[in-house]
Amino acid sequence: MSMIKQLDRLRRMHTLIKFRRTGTPEDFAERLGISQSLLFRLLNELKNLGAPIAYCHLRRSYTYLYCVELQLGFAAVPDNVPPDRPLEAPGAKVRSLHPPRPSEVTAMRR
Repeated sequence: MSMIKQLDRLRRMHTLIKFRRTGTPEDFAERLGISQSLLFRLLNELKNLGAPIAYCHLRRSYTYLYCVELQLGFAAVPDNVPPDRPLEAPGAKVRSLHPPRPSEVTAMRR
């Protein structure tokens, strides 16, 4: 599956969870066009990444325990940030990727 389709599926999962419209695990998997076992693996991966996901038996839907947003995309990086200093992004560990300096390239070739 292409990365674009995977990202679209993540966005759809997030939207359904956010608005408590997933239905049962069987319904949720069917809405996404995937198996229940894949759904459970994806939910576990999201939880491991810090998504506060829980199942509400009363609503028969997955829900977030508190308000979160899924952010996928690119952000501009200031040119004056040194490559060895992590960028500041609330709730994320971000490191800028700059091409190596000529002296670093020479050191790598040795």
